Amino acid sequence: MTICKNCTHEFEGKFCPKCGQKAKTGRISTRQVFHEARQHFIHFDQGFLYTMRELLTRPGHSVREYLEGKRVKHVKPVKFMFWATAANFLVLHYIGLDQEIRNKMVEQQPNNNPKANELSQKIINMVMDHPSIMMFSMIPAIAFCSWLMFRRRNYNYAEHFVLSSFLMGEVSIATIFTIPVSKFLNTVFTSTLPMTLFGLGIWVAYFGWSYTQFFPSQNKILVFLKGGLAILLGYLLLILFMSIAAVVLVLIFFTSLK
Repeated sequence: MTICKNCTHEFEGKFCPKCGQKAKTGRISTRQVFHEARQHFIHFDQGFLYTMRELLTRPGHSVREYLEGKRVKHVKPVKFMFWATAANFLVLHYIGLDQEIRNKMVEQQPNNNPKANELSQKIINMVMDHPSIMMFSMIPAIAFCSWLMFRRRNYNYAEHFVLSSFLMGEVSIATIFTIPVSKFLNTVFTSTLPMTLFGLGIWVAYFGWSYTQFFPSQNKILVFLKGGLAILLGYLLLILFMSIAAVVLVLIFFTSLK
């Protein structure tokens, strides 16, 4: 009989039937650590890079195949989106563009009420400090708009959520390569609007193209427009929600803002 070192259950065999731990657990060695690190790196490489390549060359086809069951080589959609967004904002932070955007957004705030501006600055900092969460918060809205416009195509809301997650992740990767243009627009113009419109243009074009592949049997122009509209409406819904939340916060602390 062997006593499990994890849950103290007595058993016979190579694995504990209660918690699944191995019967024999020796000291952790350097070789074991490097072996596990190598395995995790290979898994990341095969999954993330394969998914990124597929979404770059054949986004709509690859997501449709994923929904149909071809999933072994892919990273899970939400995980891919979070990894991609983290990589995007890591590069933004490294070159300092995130701080430039933050400063410009603060400068554009009206000077009517210092305390109100302080609250707005806190909201801006929260958005910039948690980019993955903010990007993820767009996906339910995009998926809803997508499902609404293509509800007759027999894909449910969850499947549209997967589609949106994959495409938003790839958009985050693509944005890394357009950072020089974004930095130029942010430097030349006093407002962040041109840079925002440039980014939205890339999002709309990529989503529209992806949807023409995802729904290959429909009118490509109509599908392109509806796909681009899905992400645009999702973005606007997020802005609307954030604006309402900001107004609610101001109203809650109205007394202290006087």
